[in-house]
Formats: sequence, C-alpha cells, structure tokens
Amino acid sequence: MPPAPDVLTWSYNLASKAVLTILAVGVTALGLVIFLLPFAIGPAPAAAFWTLELSGAVIVGFGVFLVFGLSAVVRTRLTLDRTSLRGLVPNGAGRLLVPRFRAIDVPVADIRSVERRAEIVKAFGFTTARESLSIVTDGDVRIGLFSNADTSLIRLPLATIAGAIAAAAGVAVTDRGTVLTTAKGLYGEAASSWTEPPLDAASAARARRATVITLQIIVALMMLTFILRACGS
Repeated sequence: MPPAPDVLTWSYNLASKAVLTILAVGVTALGLVIFLLPFAIGPAPAAAFWTLELSGAVIVGFGVFLVFGLSAVVRTRLTLDRTSLRGLVPNGAGRLLVPRFRAIDVPVADIRSVERRAEIVKAFGFTTARESLSIVTDGDVRIGLFSNADTSLIRLPLATIAGAIAAAAGVAVTDRGTVLTTAKGLYGEAASSWTEPPLDAASAARARRATVITLQIIVALMMLTFILRACGS
C-alpha cells in the first residue's frame, strides 16, 4: 500500500459544481422569461399580469439562492497536512441569504477531538436529517466544519475527512449520536455549538422514520406535479 500523501485537500467535485451551475442559470433564466412575458405579449388581464410577475419574481429569487449556493460550493475547501488544518468553510448567511465563510487555521497538535453526529431538523411540518462534523481544540473551542443533508446529492466525504483529521491528531472519531437541532445547516454549514443532548435509541428511530415520511411526501408531490403537467399538455 502506498504511503499516505503529505497533504490532503477536500472540496466539492466538478460534477456538483456543474449541476449547480446548470440549475442556477436555468432557474434564473426561466424566472426572467416568465417575469418579462407580459411585456412581450402585450396587454393582459390584471390577474394574469400579476400572476406572471409574482411567479417570475419568486423563481428568479430561487435562482439567485442557487447562485449563492454555487458560490459556497466553489469556495469551500479544507486542507490537512502534517502540521495544520486550514481552509474556508460555510459560516451561515447574512442579509438576503448571502453566504458567509470562516477561515480555519488550526495546528494539528491542538486538535483534541474529532466529532460526528446525526442532526434531525423539524421545520414547516417536515422532518429532515443531516450528518455534521466538527473538531474541538485544546482551548475547548468547537469549530464546525461541514454538514451533509441526507437527501442531498452534493456532498463531501465526511467519514473520510473525519478519519484523516483524527489520524493526524492521534485521536479517535467520536460519535455524538442523534440530536434534535434548530441549526440551519445552510450551504453545508456545521454548527459550532453542540449543546443539544443526544436522543435515546427509540426517539432517534422515530425521528428517522419521520424523515423517511417527509422524503416520501416530497417524491409524491413531484410525481403528482409531473402527472398533472403531462395531462395538461
């Protein structure tokens, strides 16, 4: 087996960036077409005019959100060498959901713990799950690194990253179980405050079942939309 490389770097792959680019451009362009359509077709009833304007504005807004997501995917990077862990990771969002970032530069010798946990998030009647990774330094400072939503196709290899950092620091990866959290996890951010107590096995299992139901509902709605569009055409 060849020796491990002296420098390891993790970032989102080219396929993830390409998919987000296509989606961001396509959705934004579609929204602009819908928004400008009333001006191209001439006078229309007020109800139709405002329906198209509002629909176009909402779709453009979602397209801009995808552009912000693309910027986060492009800028996110983590590098580990024999002496330090350095990188740029998501750190929430500012006004209008513009992503913020946190620069990391931590000596490997200062890493006391590498921790993973499963996070259950309840919002708007739906339950979703994600995996989160953080480190804790000798100064008892927790630094959130990344999170992956269970349903997302755009992911980082958190298990590989955790194992490599732990090996470099000479510690084991700690599993902090499953928790209920209100942390947003936007743009793949991992919270830097893990104060939520872990759920017991039964509660964790029920939460996991709820995430499966949410996924089933989403898939059913997508299929219904497709069927209705097919019938209408």
